[in-house]
Amino acid sequence: MEEPRTPRLRDPLIVLAALALALIWGVNALTNRDPLWFWPWLNAQAAEIRITTGGREVAFVPGTPGYDRLNAALNQALSGLNLEGYEPQIGLSEATLAEYRHGPQSLVLWVRYDPPVQIHTAFFFPRADLLIIPLQGPHAELRPVFGALHGVIRLGALRLRDRRMLEEAVREVLP
Repeated sequence: MEEPRTPRLRDPLIVLAALALALIWGVNALTNRDPLWFWPWLNAQAAEIRITTGGREVAFVPGTPGYDRLNAALNQALSGLNLEGYEPQIGLSEATLAEYRHGPQSLVLWVRYDPPVQIHTAFFFPRADLLIIPLQGPHAELRPVFGALHGVIRLGALRLRDRRMLEEAVREVLP
């Protein structure tokens, strides 16, 4: 005769933990429209990286000197725990964009991707074909990453924890 099984607390706890993880994943996947929102690395190749500073513009495309250094710094900056938060209330006006392009004190990265890139994060940041990253100038103190798709710049920006790797790469490649 078989002994009656005694209930174990472990089995329902395992099921409950699995359901909680599935719920967390599902909510983030649906709100971010990114099933890989938890993936901590970005490994994308920009089609073009432009740096505007003091009214001048320097462009880098794959194969040009400095491109690989900038692209590696971008992938590092836009990965994992370096994405600190999301600022939903900031946006870019035409005056701010003009300051980014022509301002004597501005230093801005304009990174174009083809096809659009998805930065995997728990914050709502949809695919973008243009990232605008001010290192100096308006909003730069917030360490933002603005996104645009098909020429429409979205309201809100990711916030970087550390952008020193970008600043160092820009200093190295600017003539």
